[in-house]
Amino acid sequence: MSILPRLQHLWIRGHQRLLQGLALVLPFPRSKLLVGAGSSRQLATELRRRGWRHPLLVTDRNLMQLELPRPLQDALDAAGMSYALYDRVPENPSLTSVEAGLQHFRSQGCDSLIAVGGGSVIDCAKGIAARAGNPWLPLRRMEGLFRVLLPPRPLACIPTTAGSGSEASIAAVFTDPHANRKLAIADLKLIPRVVAIDPLLMLGMPPAVTAAGGMDALTHAVESYIGRGGTLFSRRKAIAALRRIAVWLPHAYRRGDDQEARLQMALAAHDAGQAFSRTNVGYAHAIAHGLGCHYGTSHGLANAMALPVVLRWSKPACEEQLASLARALELGGTAETAPLLAERFIAWIEALNRQLGIPATVASLRSGDIPAISRGVLQEAHPGYPVPRLLDQASCEALLRRLLPGAAIIEAATDQH
Repeated sequence: MSILPRLQHLWIRGHQRLLQGLALVLPFPRSKLLVGAGSSRQLATELRRRGWRHPLLVTDRNLMQLELPRPLQDALDAAGMSYALYDRVPENPSLTSVEAGLQHFRSQGCDSLIAVGGGSVIDCAKGIAARAGNPWLPLRRMEGLFRVLLPPRPLACIPTTAGSGSEASIAAVFTDPHANRKLAIADLKLIPRVVAIDPLLMLGMPPAVTAAGGMDALTHAVESYIGRGGTLFSRRKAIAALRRIAVWLPHAYRRGDDQEARLQMALAAHDAGQAFSRTNVGYAHAIAHGLGCHYGTSHGLANAMALPVVLRWSKPACEEQLASLARALELGGTAETAPLLAERFIAWIEALNRQLGIPATVASLRSGDIPAISRGVLQEAHPGYPVPRLLDQASCEALLRRLLPGAAIIEAATDQH
């Protein structure tokens, strides 16, 4: 390794060590949790007790058509709480959608926010809350860690998918339409005050959405666990999430009306969100953001396809951690070697993807786009993602080529020879 790459390597690892130390001492806020069937109706009483007067209800039009916010709206009406509605959150929240929501927040005289939806809705609500509390500071200036200067407006969340864990995390991710990239802000102030986990709102989720959300949560847990910034708390939460996912994701996928499966998957996503808030994520997430920007690939689906490839490349630097996850899921015994267990854990993820109908390669990926996607991956991941093994431009491009259509067939044919 020449001097310049070596210095860059030391700088990245030094930055990550600093963040790991901060995670051990920072006072992470704890949201008030309301858990169980009908908990979304209890939220109105809790918010009124806290003195919230006129919240902005943030959601999207699909959820409004499905009337998923209706139980909360009825409860707010019964509690005598007025509210305004912003239902124009796109599938990938953008800086533009946040600014539109902020204008509605101001024009309606709101003092707080309630997000009802998946990660996109919750992230958009976080952005609106942060901008409302820091009106002179655009989101681009908040990008990065701990750059939300003043407290955001109070936020409550009702997740309607089990995947992003945004209701438990310090982060929010937005699309910057002018730069064609993802922009992330992360701050302890973004953690919601109250979270209602109501499985009744998730019963109608389609199987494909269930699969993508579940694999998003799984990726949060795995990347949190194998990263170099882990803490006892984050590892405990990651394992708890994985154990729930291993048991309940296939049930939720096959039987969308299984209330217990929905509840357990929502709790898994919440645990995984708490885990990665202490540690950050890894290259699978950076790749997923790149695929989302270039092709509109859903985040959970992109994570699911990228994770096995990333883990195989990372394995030489994290065999023991992967083996520990295999043991936690009872995929092997203590007498088996770490390399064998690590490979078995990755194979389990691949088998779960097949069970959920998730392809091994990205149909929209084009070889000509790989250099640009790779540059974006490295820009996003370095220095903040505490990955076990560092990629450079060439190795990132080689990794992405394994996700090209037909790559799995070519690899299988090569293995046979």
